[in-house]
Amino acid sequence: MIKRINILFFFITILLTDFHSLAQNLDSSAQDKIDEYKSEVQKNSENNNTIRQSDFLNKIAYLYWENEIYSDAIKYFSESLQLNQAIKNLNGQKSIYYNIGLIYSDHEDYQNSLINFNKGLEIARQINQKEGIYSGLMNKATVLKNLSKNKEAINCINEALEYAKEFNNLKLIRTCYGTLAENYELLGDSENTMKYYEQFASIDKHIKSKQVKEIKEKSKEQVQKAQSEKLQTEKTLTETSDQLEQTQKNLLETEEIKKQQQLEIELNELTIRENEAELRNKRIILIGISFIFFLILIFSVLVLRQFKAKKKANKLLEEQNEKIKLQKSEIESQRDLANQQKKDITDSIKYAKRIQSALLPPLNFIKRNLPEHFILFKPRDIVSGDFYWMMNKDGKIIIAAADCTGHGVPGAFMSMLGTAFLNEIVTKIIENKHIYSLQANEILNQLRDYIIKSLHQTNTNNESKDGIDISICIIDSEKHKLQYAGAHNPLYLIRNKKLEVIKGDRMPVGIHKNAANSFKNHEFDFEENDIIYLFSDGYYDQIGGPKHRKFMSRNFQELLFKIYEKPMNQQKEILNKTIEEWRGDYMQLDDILVIGIKLEVTKEKNAKPGTYDWSKKTILIAEDTEINYLFLAEALKRTDINILRAKDGEEAIEIFNANDQIDLILMDINMPKLDGFETTKRIKEIRKDIPIIAQTALNIEDARNKAVEVGCDDFILKPIKLKLFLTKLDSYLKY
Repeated sequence: MIKRINILFFFITILLTDFHSLAQNLDSSAQDKIDEYKSEVQKNSENNNTIRQSDFLNKIAYLYWENEIYSDAIKYFSESLQLNQAIKNLNGQKSIYYNIGLIYSDHEDYQNSLINFNKGLEIARQINQKEGIYSGLMNKATVLKNLSKNKEAINCINEALEYAKEFNNLKLIRTCYGTLAENYELLGDSENTMKYYEQFASIDKHIKSKQVKEIKEKSKEQVQKAQSEKLQTEKTLTETSDQLEQTQKNLLETEEIKKQQQLEIELNELTIRENEAELRNKRIILIGISFIFFLILIFSVLVLRQFKAKKKANKLLEEQNEKIKLQKSEIESQRDLANQQKKDITDSIKYAKRIQSALLPPLNFIKRNLPEHFILFKPRDIVSGDFYWMMNKDGKIIIAAADCTGHGVPGAFMSMLGTAFLNEIVTKIIENKHIYSLQANEILNQLRDYIIKSLHQTNTNNESKDGIDISICIIDSEKHKLQYAGAHNPLYLIRNKKLEVIKGDRMPVGIHKNAANSFKNHEFDFEENDIIYLFSDGYYDQIGGPKHRKFMSRNFQELLFKIYEKPMNQQKEILNKTIEEWRGDYMQLDDILVIGIKLEVTKEKNAKPGTYDWSKKTILIAEDTEINYLFLAEALKRTDINILRAKDGEEAIEIFNANDQIDLILMDINMPKLDGFETTKRIKEIRKDIPIIAQTALNIEDARNKAVEVGCDDFILKPIKLKLFLTKLDSYLKY
């Protein structure tokens, strides 16, 4: 996705072709234009009008450029450049240098392109034209990237970013973040790549959200307008229908009168024929015929008028119906567009949830290290600002419960930063034991430094105070030691039927007036079956109950003390049921995170480092390549582990179904019949808690993401490093 952002760097996009293959003929209209402009150049040259002469030279160059005759385009730009240099028109010189630079860049002549961009940029700086400086820096950065000078490109983009921020132009800022991410990706700097891509994605989402809002408002106005026109149309149709009914009624009455009059005439004729002479009878008959003709004439006129009125009404009705159909179609189109955009945004957030979930410690990993525990994790939105984190280093378990500023997407970004920083900090401390000691407060101190530096926090009044409230513990089961440090969040310890509150420092992990002070480290011995609770403030800040108040920390403590002797899974169910009943019909106000851990004392010493006894364990190796299987079998030979082998995905599923004693599966991604992804997915449907480690020779991020998505618990690359391989397997098999 990042690579598509290149199209934003250039203001004119030119199809790449070889300079020697551009000898094309101009069409007649373009040639006529060029001849006209050359005539103007000659005329203005004779009149010493240098500015007009330069303008027409530029027009000629643009026409050759548009028709892909690039050598002539450069030629006429160069002539125009000489005129602008003669009259010292710096702005004109800058624009021409940029245009020539674009042409050379499109033909991969990056050295000449860079020369022209540098000249244009120098002039833009000279006249302090900020927009021109921004354009020159971005064009230059693109050329430097193509020359594999990514660090120089990054310097240019960072300078351009400052101008974009000064312009307060989100689209330009978005472009800068995207190109920074691309250059860091080429340098192999995954941390900065993710950092700037997340900033790019955040601004991009903001821009798109604003566009969606504008579309919704426009759709709402169109719906209201259509409804108003529909009501007016229905009123007109109702009036027309009433007129038609009245006309029909009048016609029926006329017909009835006609019948009655006809009867009277017939009676009169009979009476006249009996009492009057033949002449009078003829006269009466003539008058009767005339009268009948008159009635027929009147009836015909009425019928004709009714027909015309009905035809006019039908035509009006058809026009109104057609107009309503068009309006309905347009409204439905706008509605579908808004719904699709909403779906796209929601799908993006759901994908972000999968990424965030993948960053959380696997539940089976936590279960192996902390057999007696529960985690109640209830995000308010699709993604969460709360997160939990865990690592096992040097026989010590480090676990944290954190609450980032905000919730939803902003909180999720902070949570991913926090997870990445904690991984880096603890690994660095372990690798530098001669410099640092593994202490809970030292982890928070370094985490605070990382966040302040990453978010460029300076403690000024107008900046955001983003940070993390967190409680972190280091559990040393062998020495019975527990360390705790907290930023706002306390630790609850229940021992000997008493609940003790160990308070954290009243400052966040982030910028603060006391940021120069170290967090306090609490260290004490723990006893068998001590229970500790780590949590965010989302549980006891939830509004609900009969009086519509917060749950409160005191009620939270009383609830924990009431249930602490129950099994950990029951404690989780009770906590969840209690807060749901308390919340009732109220919305969840914040992310909720509660972690409970029953502490255990290690009673056995570890075996000699580097030796493993897995004689009571069974491993299934799904590997179709014989040499790879033999290598794995030889690597596991000294561990005495029982090995089962499958040569394809279908056989792996059959063996797994037939053996309920399998403790671990090594899954090759590329296998016949069923690949490793589909095989993993089907096995996880049978037994969700079976550890599966994916193995492949391709270090591709998509492969890692897909492995996590289908349920793989870990990932190793071929060729394997024996020590690392055995250590990773031991983390899954030693419990």
